[in-house]
Amino acid sequence: MSDCLSSLGYPFRGRPMVFVFSVMMVWGMFLAARDVLIGWIAAFCFLLPFMCAFFMKMVRQSAMGEEDICPFPELDEWLDSLMLPFVRLVVCIIVSFLPFAVYAHTAAWAADTPLAWLFLAAGVIYFPGVFMRTSVRERFSGLSPVGWWGLVRRAPFSYAGLLGAICAGGWIILNLPSGPLMDFAMVPVKLYVACVLMNMCGLFMLKHEFAGEEEVGSFSPSGPAAS
Repeated sequence: MSDCLSSLGYPFRGRPMVFVFSVMMVWGMFLAARDVLIGWIAAFCFLLPFMCAFFMKMVRQSAMGEEDICPFPELDEWLDSLMLPFVRLVVCIIVSFLPFAVYAHTAAWAADTPLAWLFLAAGVIYFPGVFMRTSVRERFSGLSPVGWWGLVRRAPFSYAGLLGAICAGGWIILNLPSGPLMDFAMVPVKLYVACVLMNMCGLFMLKHEFAGEEEVGSFSPSGPAAS
């Protein structure tokens, strides 16, 4: 509970202007989206990869014990700094929800069957763990089911609580007022909720770091070990 309360102030801790600038950046992309072509290019070539790298860095820095909100990711190389984290996130989503997608496709998208709900629930449970591990490791080895299970079995109740917080945050974001103007106005709220959840994920990793002495490059609070 103390970690949850601490995370509520994370977006404004230490570097409040980082959060302010991130909101302004998303607002700028909303304005750019008025031109469809420019908007799509800006979203998929910069904004989405940038925010993905930013959120992953929040998890990683929080897992290393950093209490303040992290600075923006460095943009030394567009491919390594932005696109690679974005690709990792997409792969995490695909791996987590592929069984559900395959079943839904083969069952003519009958997503209201018990088996479909089971596959969907499995993806929802699996995704946060592989996302956190991939964010901290900065490599695709974070997708390992063995590593995921090793992480979860160390703190099953804490992981369940984190899942509950993530689902609650997602519910809040999805139920905010919508519409062209309201989507624009709700950007600060959505980013605030996302930053709080990223910090909670990082704090979970800080307390329940990777076990696997047999794993190469296991995680420690000082950062991912070199392979």
